Amino acid sequence: MTKVIAISNPKGGVGKTTTVINLAASLAIAEKRVLIIDLDPSGGVSDGLDIKQEDIQHGVFEIFSGTATLAESIISMNYLSMDVIPANVYNSEAEIRLNEMAKNRIRLKRLLDQFIASDKNTYDYILFDTPPALNDLTIGVLMAANSVVVPLQCSFYALNAVERLLHMIKRIKRSANPELGILSILLNFYERGTRVSYRSASRAREIFNDYHISIIPKNAAIGFAAFEQRPIALVDVSAPGTQAYFELARKVMSAEKKHLPNYQVENLPTPRSEIFPQ
Repeated sequence: MTKVIAISNPKGGVGKTTTVINLAASLAIAEKRVLIIDLDPSGGVSDGLDIKQEDIQHGVFEIFSGTATLAESIISMNYLSMDVIPANVYNSEAEIRLNEMAKNRIRLKRLLDQFIASDKNTYDYILFDTPPALNDLTIGVLMAANSVVVPLQCSFYALNAVERLLHMIKRIKRSANPELGILSILLNFYERGTRVSYRSASRAREIFNDYHISIIPKNAAIGFAAFEQRPIALVDVSAPGTQAYFELARKVMSAEKKHLPNYQVENLPTPRSEIFPQ
C-alpha cells in the first residue's frame, strides 16, 4: 500500500526540499518506488534534480485547475526508481491562482486517493514538499498524508516556530484525517561539538519527547550535491550526510515492519546502481 508522507515546516530555510530529495533517493536505493510532488511554488525540487522548465508539460498548477491528472504530470528521472510532479508556478499571478484553487482543502486528497487506487500507481511512497507557510496548500497535504516529517534547523527560532504546525496536525488528526501522525522530527545542520547544536538537540528532546528525533549533520557534501543537482547518495555515498539520510529511510520503512535493507557503501559505484536487501 502506498504511503503518503508530508515534509513540512511553516518556517523557511530548514531543509525541507533537501530532505525530500535525499529521503526519496535513499528509499529508491532500497528498491522502493518513490514519487515526489512539489507543492512549494518556489520549485526547489526541480532545481535540485536538474529538471528544466522546457521539459515540464504539466505540473501541480494543471492538476489543481483540472486540465491534467497526476499520472499525466509525472516526470521520470533517468536514475533510481524515483519520479517527480513539479511545481510549475513561474510568476506571482500563477502562485495567487494556485493558492486560490487550494482553498478547497479536500480536493488534493480526493485526487490523490483516485490516483493511488488506479492502475497508474506503482509507488511505495509519495513524498510532498510543502510551502514554507501554514496555508491552504500545506493543510491540504496534511489532510491527504499518512504521516509527517518535520525538518528543523538547529536554532532557537526554528524550534519555537514549529508549535503552530504541531497544533494544526493535532487538529487535523482529531477531525479530517485520524490516520495522520508525526513520523520524525528532523534536526538539520547539526554541528557536533557546538553549543548551539547541543542546546538545540536538548531543547528538541524536551519539546518533542513523544516523537522520534533524527539528526542530519552539517556536511559539506550535502551543499555540494545541491550544486551538482543530485541526491547526496549519488555524489558521495560515504559522507556522514548520506548515512544520516539512509538512517532516516530505515525509520520510514520500519513503520511497515518489513525487512530493512542493509545499505552497503561498496555496492553503489554508479548513479544507476541499487542496493538490494540482504
